[in-house]
Amino acid sequence: MARVLISALILFLIAGAALLLGLAGTALHTGRIDPFDWLLPGAAAILCLRWYGGRSGWRSAAIAWTLVMAPTTLLILLVASRQPWFDLAMLGGALAGIAAAAGWAFVRAASLRRPSLVLLSLLVVGGREAMLLASRDSPQTPSAGRPAVGVISALPLYGAALAPAGQTDMLRDTARTTPIWDMLGRDYDLRPIDHLDPAALTPFRRLLIAQPRQLAPTELVALDGWVRGGGYALVLADPLLGWPDPRPLGDPRRTPLTSLLDPLLTHWGLQLEPARGGAVERRILKSGALLQMTGASRFTRLARGDARCELGEEGLIARCVVGRGHVRLIADADWIDDRLWTFDPTIPHDRAAWTSDAVPALRTWLRPDSMRVDSPGIWLVDQNRLISALRWAFLLLLLLVAAWAVVKRLPTTSHMRSVKPPDQKRNIGGLKADSR
Repeated sequence: MARVLISALILFLIAGAALLLGLAGTALHTGRIDPFDWLLPGAAAILCLRWYGGRSGWRSAAIAWTLVMAPTTLLILLVASRQPWFDLAMLGGALAGIAAAAGWAFVRAASLRRPSLVLLSLLVVGGREAMLLASRDSPQTPSAGRPAVGVISALPLYGAALAPAGQTDMLRDTARTTPIWDMLGRDYDLRPIDHLDPAALTPFRRLLIAQPRQLAPTELVALDGWVRGGGYALVLADPLLGWPDPRPLGDPRRTPLTSLLDPLLTHWGLQLEPARGGAVERRILKSGALLQMTGASRFTRLARGDARCELGEEGLIARCVVGRGHVRLIADADWIDDRLWTFDPTIPHDRAAWTSDAVPALRTWLRPDSMRVDSPGIWLVDQNRLISALRWAFLLLLLLVAAWAVVKRLPTTSHMRSVKPPDQKRNIGGLKADSR
């Protein structure tokens, strides 16, 4: 009995270690769930379990696969923003192949056991590295024929706002841009607009309005008229901005801490509610895309206003028809802050470093006919969900190990096979002698 309990404890520790090591891939760094992060820990656990089991047949390979795959599957399904069935099937197939290959190496090719295991390990590591390289988005030069987008913003996205304090250079300042600007510049020709009037707005069919400065009444009139004439605007209005501004206090170019678009919103029949808090919030959209926000709020409709507005995502997003034009409004602007969408701003094109879907969301919402943001990743919902899922996964692993221990204690056909044919004949002869 003690030997069975020790074996059960070893099985639990090996499979449990694989479960936890899978989280160390990208989940704990970026919040992204990649089922293939469990490939290397799972493969190592299966090889260790097969090594510990020795020459115990193919059933041991199936047990090792179940102990590794079942808790991992439950954990991913409970914490992920959407269900990655295809990726889980691929992971399960890969681990099943590893378990089968290990079973062959242990049972059928004992003389080649060590070279086979080394070769199998190298194949697993090489395959995982190949998948990581394939998932990375290489740097691209802006394509020709990009649609022009006018940018109206006081956020430190480009230009002199990004210069170190006390260091201004006219030539260098014009070339300073943020990673989010660079990523968006692949698909759109971004052109800042300093002053709004009909002449400045006429060349554009799309505008990005992100927490702008205080606009004069004539500028608000010009903007409203441009939209009513058939333009499309994406508006980011934040009631409590958390984005740090390097410009000194008192500088009129500093980003306003709260949205100053209330007169225009009221004219369209919308009201931006006060922020509910300043903590970072992981917001999962209905499409499964993730945005990280601080000080986010919601829009509400007013009785007055001549625009036809629809609210979505619990008021976070509003889409309005204004005359012949359209406006999409987001009740937060911090989600495009580089600190909230990438783990490493020096390589913004590397999707493995993304911590949210800010880039695909911004690209999608700048297209008037696009509504759904398709996320390229699967995201961890929140910390509480992770803790709960880990409890359930370890409970399932404990039940599986307990079931293995119970079955191990019962007499099985494997025990019957340990009695050799000569022993059976000897026993039969002894029974006949006793009957006489």
